[in-house]
Amino acid sequence: MDRRNFVKLVGTASGGAVTGACGKKSEQIIPLLVSEEEIEPGVEQWHPSVCGDCGAGCGTTARVMAAEREIEVDGERFRQQVAAIKKLEGNPADPVSGGRLCARGHAALQSLYSPDRLRGPMKRVGERGEGRFEPISWERALEEVSESLARSAASDPGKILYLTRPQASSRSATAARFLESLGAPPARSVGTGDFAAEIEASRRAFGWAGIPVYEIQDSTLVLSIGADFLGGWVSPVLYARRYGHMRQGRAELRGRLIHAESRFSLTAWNANRWLPVWPGQELALALGIGHVLVSEHPAPNVAEVPDEVLATFESVDLPRVSEACGISIEAMRETAAAVAQASAPVVVAGASMVRENSADAVTAACALNVLLGRVGEPGGVMPPAASGTGLEDSRPDAQGWEARLAEAEIVFVDGVNPAYNAPSAASALTEAGTVVSFSPFVDDTAAYADLILPDHDALEKGRALVPDVSPVPAVSAVESFVSPLYDTRSTEDVLVAVAEAVGKPIEAMDPAGVLGGLHQQMGSASTEQAAFVREQLRQGGWRGERTGPQGAGHAALGSFREAGKRGGLQFQAYASVQFGEGAGANRPWLQEMPDPGSSAMWGTAVEVDPGTAAGLGVTNGSMVRVESASGSLEAPAYVHPAAIPGVVSMALGQGHANYGRYASGRGANPMAVVGDSREAATGAIVHGPVEVTLSMSESRGRLIQFSRQDRDEAPHRV
Repeated sequence: MDRRNFVKLVGTASGGAVTGACGKKSEQIIPLLVSEEEIEPGVEQWHPSVCGDCGAGCGTTARVMAAEREIEVDGERFRQQVAAIKKLEGNPADPVSGGRLCARGHAALQSLYSPDRLRGPMKRVGERGEGRFEPISWERALEEVSESLARSAASDPGKILYLTRPQASSRSATAARFLESLGAPPARSVGTGDFAAEIEASRRAFGWAGIPVYEIQDSTLVLSIGADFLGGWVSPVLYARRYGHMRQGRAELRGRLIHAESRFSLTAWNANRWLPVWPGQELALALGIGHVLVSEHPAPNVAEVPDEVLATFESVDLPRVSEACGISIEAMRETAAAVAQASAPVVVAGASMVRENSADAVTAACALNVLLGRVGEPGGVMPPAASGTGLEDSRPDAQGWEARLAEAEIVFVDGVNPAYNAPSAASALTEAGTVVSFSPFVDDTAAYADLILPDHDALEKGRALVPDVSPVPAVSAVESFVSPLYDTRSTEDVLVAVAEAVGKPIEAMDPAGVLGGLHQQMGSASTEQAAFVREQLRQGGWRGERTGPQGAGHAALGSFREAGKRGGLQFQAYASVQFGEGAGANRPWLQEMPDPGSSAMWGTAVEVDPGTAAGLGVTNGSMVRVESASGSLEAPAYVHPAAIPGVVSMALGQGHANYGRYASGRGANPMAVVGDSREAATGAIVHGPVEVTLSMSESRGRLIQFSRQDRDEAPHRV
């Protein structure tokens, strides 16, 4: 999408009153985004908003200005002044974004003005999966949904399934009320990007509910195991800001970073030392480092560590775990010595690429902070900051969604795309009863829906949400400041309407209600509730102060079963900086954004190590075929000089069967090769590894790269 076409889309999406030069009667086209009285030519306005692209929930601000467009009315062309959102930036008052924003957050503007957005409700006319729909009125669409829901609620409410994002928000609270009124089971996440392993590990290691907060900005040495926190893990904006302070925000003190991961990620690029751990062996590495901290370099807090924690690390066979994870005993000893001697170390424990044993691996890495005495300490690991709203109780998990999908009589799909992220979901959706999607686009899963009831764009609706991680208790909350461009409806309003139609009325949770409840819980008599709510909405949400004890209650760590190292060529998928788990692929700005490693644009490459590539005669851009027991794909190769020998990696994002003009039919989906494995403790979707064969393909394809060095031919890379 070039600049000229983007401006046209902005004009087409906005609206107002049109009056002909010959004095024709005004004709309302589409409501203004902001009323004409508020817009002064050449003067910008900034409205608080919140980014919904990932669970980080960064507070943002939207820049609104007067603009012009050309329109046609009765065959005549006119120029019309309209209000348009021109830019998105971070909200300086937000504790997560701090006034910054990642590329995905900036590109959210293209969802609002996307030419592929649905203009109203749609009904399927073709076979499921074909993506063929025709317009239907809202009245008829809601009637059909209500009829199907009434039948399911009367026969067996347990067969009502609501799939949604793993976000604690006013939306999830409304969905919880909706399901409770019907007697249906709670909503479920499909297990992508929900950080279930981190939440489970936090419960086991510290007795906390939620994702821990790592104070890396005040640490002197960061050991990161499995967490690409500068790439796409949990909150890249927050941790990028904190990483910058750790590196150069303190006079005469520059912190160090040691990063362990099975690919050369963005965090590995920035580390002082990268530990190339074999895929799926993050647990073995954490246990090995813990063993050294207990047996050879006594950690500062060893004397106060529970006996079961010590026993777990003392029983580790160091040579065996070294062989399994691919990290030498010497390297593990050097790493353990570095963190033991650092004045303020912290171990960041995560699973950017989910494995079958990720909950165990993250738990073991969390326990290293217990050994080091860094729990609740400045520059250490802190407990999740509870918002005080109770919204966290509505956060869905991934347990059991596949079994329920196989038996569901009615399925609501809200903000997730299981047909893309979980290959087995497509066949289950084909056999399901009634499928209702709230997607604003015909994506891979919406193509299987009987009805699509498109939600407003994120910039068109009010909402309140709790960030996945925040340094202080926080609720991002905004009211709608944009009139919907098309005949869409808020999903919360749809749930309320359907619940009333089946005789189970509910009240939607809205931002004002969330903040009002928070005011009551705080018991503040100094400010009226209405004034409190207005002020917090003006700022884009509420931010509190961290209070209470910072220590941890040590829950049982349990025993760890190390996974055996798999032989053969191993394949893994990872969330990309551009597209996350795949949701951003329909935005051309992100398609045009070069991958940090391969510099690939408008496509994703299969990362192959130089040795494997040489053995097959593969060079940059060669089309290769990757095949496993689950499936296969064909894509261009990128010979990555830092790829681990024997490990093949590929970013998620491409390979959509249905997702608009910019993403449909472009590239390949690595989950077709990874298959349908699940994390043992949480049910989260696993990203590998899986054994594959790699071969040259005769298919035609092209690797588009930004970097001239990678595009040039040898011998410059010798």
